Amino acid sequence: MAKNRLVAYYSWGGNTKAAAEYIADKAGAELLELNVKKPYSADYDACVSQVGREGKNCEPELSTRIPDLAPYDVIFVGSPCWWGTIANPLRTFLHQNDLAGKRVVPFMTHGTSGLHVQDVKKLCPDSKVLPGCGILNQYQVSTKVNTPANMGDYKAEIDRWLKELSL
Repeated sequence: MAKNRLVAYYSWGGNTKAAAEYIADKAGAELLELNVKKPYSADYDACVSQVGREGKNCEPELSTRIPDLAPYDVIFVGSPCWWGTIANPLRTFLHQNDLAGKRVVPFMTHGTSGLHVQDVKKLCPDSKVLPGCGILNQYQVSTKVNTPANMGDYKAEIDRWLKELSL
């Protein structure tokens, strides 16, 4: 029986979106882009400052209509890494939606901090959180530019990860 899959993600500069779209294509999943009512600044430094001021418990209001999640068995959740954790819009999604009994599969794009899934596990205590994938944007910190071209061969990295998950 085929699993019903969803990729729910927040993308600030486009890297997480590129990864999410690729994951959805390879995993046969539907896409759900999480948008906020008050968008973050497109300026890298201004965004970093705002996120730092908001802190790691901020849950901004989403403008995205969330569909009924009951039919989904596997939910990939993606975001950029902000201050060593998931982006605040993903926190909102995870806090406001019951993912009990689902397999939750985190992925993150990042400039220096790597993959951090501790908050995904905290916000999904009744879910099976599978190993995640961290995708490095190798030039983000120096250039302050987000582009999938800076993520190296992220598609091959995602392919390896999906194969290891055996979904």
